[in-house]
Amino acid sequence: MFSNHLVLAGGGHTHALVLLRWTMNPQLKPAGMITLVNKSSTTIYSGMFPGVIAGKYKINEILIDLRNLASKAGISFVMAEIEGIDLKKKKLLLAGRPEIEYSLLSINVGTKTNLNSKSAIAWDKDLAVPIKPFSESYKFIVDQDIHKNNSSAKPFVIIGGGFAGIEIAFSLRKRWPERSIILKVKSRSKLGKNLLKRLKDLKIQIIEKDPSVLYPTLICTGNKSFEWIKDSHFPIDENGRILTKKTLQVLNYPELFAVGDCGVIKDHPRPSSGVWAVRSAKPLAKNLERISKDLKPKEWKPQRKAIQLLDINYINMKSKAFISWSEVMIGPFGFLSRLKESIDKKFVSKFHFIQDINIEMLSEKEMIKCRGCAAKLAFTPLSSALKKLDLIESSTDDSIEIGILNSCRTLIQSVDGFPSLISDPWLNGRLLAFHSCSDIWACGGSVISAQSVIKLPSLPNDLQQELLFQVLEGINSALSIQGAKLIGGHTLESRRTSKEPFSLEIEGSLTVNGTIDDKKYFWSKGGMKKGDQILISRSLGTGIIFSAFMNGQVKPYVLDSVLKEMNISQHYLVDFIYKLTNINSTSKIINACTDITGFGLLGHLSEMLESTNSDQLKMNLEPLKITLELDHIPIYNGVKEILDKGFESTLAPSNEVFLKNIDGDKNLRFELVSNYFSSKDSLYNTMLKILVDPQTCGPLVVSCPSIHSEKLIKKGPWIQIGFVS
Repeated sequence: MFSNHLVLAGGGHTHALVLLRWTMNPQLKPAGMITLVNKSSTTIYSGMFPGVIAGKYKINEILIDLRNLASKAGISFVMAEIEGIDLKKKKLLLAGRPEIEYSLLSINVGTKTNLNSKSAIAWDKDLAVPIKPFSESYKFIVDQDIHKNNSSAKPFVIIGGGFAGIEIAFSLRKRWPERSIILKVKSRSKLGKNLLKRLKDLKIQIIEKDPSVLYPTLICTGNKSFEWIKDSHFPIDENGRILTKKTLQVLNYPELFAVGDCGVIKDHPRPSSGVWAVRSAKPLAKNLERISKDLKPKEWKPQRKAIQLLDINYINMKSKAFISWSEVMIGPFGFLSRLKESIDKKFVSKFHFIQDINIEMLSEKEMIKCRGCAAKLAFTPLSSALKKLDLIESSTDDSIEIGILNSCRTLIQSVDGFPSLISDPWLNGRLLAFHSCSDIWACGGSVISAQSVIKLPSLPNDLQQELLFQVLEGINSALSIQGAKLIGGHTLESRRTSKEPFSLEIEGSLTVNGTIDDKKYFWSKGGMKKGDQILISRSLGTGIIFSAFMNGQVKPYVLDSVLKEMNISQHYLVDFIYKLTNINSTSKIINACTDITGFGLLGHLSEMLESTNSDQLKMNLEPLKITLELDHIPIYNGVKEILDKGFESTLAPSNEVFLKNIDGDKNLRFELVSNYFSSKDSLYNTMLKILVDPQTCGPLVVSCPSIHSEKLIKKGPWIQIGFVS
């Protein structure tokens, strides 16, 4: 059993506040390894969501960046969907990836919308959307904006007469001044005369009968626990909420805590509400801290009732709000709306303050060094050392041939590695594998096996075991989809003091073996032909993005998008080209290929051009030139904005040595062209930085005849970015 692994399951308001406490007061944080697991990298502050719908706030203003918050608290962050808990084996079960073992577990996963209402409506999933998760219901509402001023459009229906449904109805009226809005309630009489009058004044129709199933509908019919909570055999109440003691520990399971909407103290019933979720944060944090010191947890007695504020966002008037205490509702008054706005902004500003701690640019010495492929040695010292050393066989290609198998297939091998890029050990192992396999793909090979060398932080054995398990599972998941295996390796323990999060202290490398069916299919770096088109398989900018991330200055959706792309294997691109090769056996599909890694696009293209022109000169032929079309080079969203803030990879300045090849020597010459800007524009300098940005899990780049490039572009992610002349 684990001795010191606290897992926070879910990124609800309670856990977010606990992390905030440990960020501001790191001396309070429990000793050992801590991991936060959540389905997304952000969580929406529910109290301001109606204000977003009304246009009072932007969606980004109410997001809490959990990944960044965890990073600042020195805690590992794992973005994964929770599928259940094995209470006996003490494992958190995740979708599509291995389980995580825990010694202490706190659950704050919230609830989902209760769709099991007594209504006879057979809702169409495309026309009826539950209010939770907020990210999906918000997208649904935005898609309906095309009808906001159309009074003849189909009415928009809100199912549910509780506070949530009513406040959403008011917010939608502000958003859609002309569109018909219907609020379906169980009983009109329960709303109260004052509230009914305001709904009527804003032309929100109240009905008690089921509306047409053909109307777009937002379902606000209360909350329901996730099925996996019941399936995990927790002690639960009639609403499926986990029953706890006053210490917030789950009944009969002292190593488990449940807070927020998914948990409730036995014999102290209360409705699910953000009020109690927020107020339970401090008692939860204190009890987690006490248990880590072998102290007895303390009891917490929550208030029985909570004040609620219901905002009305008028079209041409200042907002007003009702105040509710149990069955009593008063208002609406303007000062109550201002009070609600003040409370909400104060809450969310705590997290924005943490995100903006490093908003002022750090000096070069203070900048956190880049990880991933950007941690490799610069080109100049590397090439100089290799020229002095004649004890190893050198190769201009990404992998080296090591023999012919009995099957007549050529065996090739490559090695790569880097310090952990992110604090999720499984995903980091998977990215390490994809990055390391890229050299095999770049030669036209298929990966068959790999061996690993993993360096772990100095920790208790059980924690090392968990970290190693996660990393190796991540590596194996990337290999298995290619039909390859992890066949062995070696482990090391760090001899320096480990920093938190401990998972970020893992370093790994892989020796990857691959085969090529026929040696004539081997793709070399050299071999480009005049008239070839240069194609790239994915966008650039990972070095820049992760530089900003390491310093807490990247928007969560930017990093999410990049990680999603990096997490896709590119072996299928090689497989497709082989299919084209078999169809076109008389012509060569790929004349030259490389993968873009540490030296950036310009650096690795320089290797291709140098190798090609070396052969050209041996045959007394004119050297070739590469023309890059800057307007066509794909760039990840957010890269230009990050560069404007002054962030770049720590390896990028060393890669600027390749800029001399722009309009350079005729034997190694690049030309940059653009239809939109010139070399005098600031955007030109931005593009130069992108050209030398090191890439982790970067794109493949091929040089191929135009007759084949059209087929690649049509069937795959390939984009033409230049040509050979």
